[in-house]
Amino acid sequence: MMRALRSIAIAVPALFVAGLAISQGIEWETLNQEVMDLYRAGRYDRAVVVAKKALEVAERSVGQDHPNVATSLNNLAGLYRKTKRNKEAELLEAEAARIRTIER
Repeated sequence: MMRALRSIAIAVPALFVAGLAISQGIEWETLNQEVMDLYRAGRYDRAVVVAKKALEVAERSVGQDHPNVATSLNNLAGLYRKTKRNKEAELLEAEAARIRTIER
């Protein structure tokens, strides 16, 4: 009985963490889809806000050197370019490129 309880005590937190990671992945994907929709609609200012949120979610859920972070950086950079914020875009693109060179 004690062995079963210990197994449950270990499994439940692991399942919680896995579920949290999945839900954050879904949140990131949903935010990125919203960014694309806003971009297509020409609502660039709102798209920037949502793209920043997607970047925060990616950094928090998968770490700063993950390809999802690079994707978020590139999305935000594209919006900055569209709104003539080229210097900011260049910095984000450089960081995305650095992340993409990391061997996995």
